[in-house]
Amino acid sequence: MIEIKKVSKSIKEQTILKNITITVKDGNCIGLVGHNGSGKTMLLKAVSGFTKIDSGEIWVDGKQIVFGKEYIKNTGIILEQPPFITYLTGLENLLILANIQKKITKEDVIQTLKKVGLSEAQNKKVRNYSLGMKQRLRIAQAIMENPQILILDEPFNGLDKESVKEIQELLIEYKNKGTTILLTSHDERHIDYLCDQVYELERGELVE
Repeated sequence: MIEIKKVSKSIKEQTILKNITITVKDGNCIGLVGHNGSGKTMLLKAVSGFTKIDSGEIWVDGKQIVFGKEYIKNTGIILEQPPFITYLTGLENLLILANIQKKITKEDVIQTLKKVGLSEAQNKKVRNYSLGMKQRLRIAQAIMENPQILILDEPFNGLDKESVKEIQELLIEYKNKGTTILLTSHDERHIDYLCDQVYELERGELVE
């Protein structure tokens, strides 16, 4: 379970997040919508432990997440653009990442690439990937270790209508297996289908 309790954050006297309280129960999918600059990405960074908050608390599975001390564990994350090595193939990039924790095999990685529709492109260099293919690769790196939690910032960016539907179905599959999902989108139509609840952020505040 993810518990966000009265979280606030400012940068150079500008309010980025203001008194945000959200609970994501195990196995649920919660969506955040809002324009660019509304605070969606900053909230996901805070939940992941990648940025310091000014006040409030964030708890994940009974552990308090604190920047520089306690980061979120067993979680697949898409935040901004992962620095893929463009002269390597999609498969080679994921194998490098998989080697960090050594939780999964090469075959697991290959199967994940198949799930996201990149089987035929797995041996193609990333510099030759389209925007949509790169986004599928980001999704693959987030899900490949079968995490208990997925934190996904704009997972549908760069995807065409058919690809959006495919990734929606994939995320529903993970949700049905009990994965807890927190994601953002600038287009509520992309996530209404997935989410148990959708919150709107505007200038760092939850809109009722």
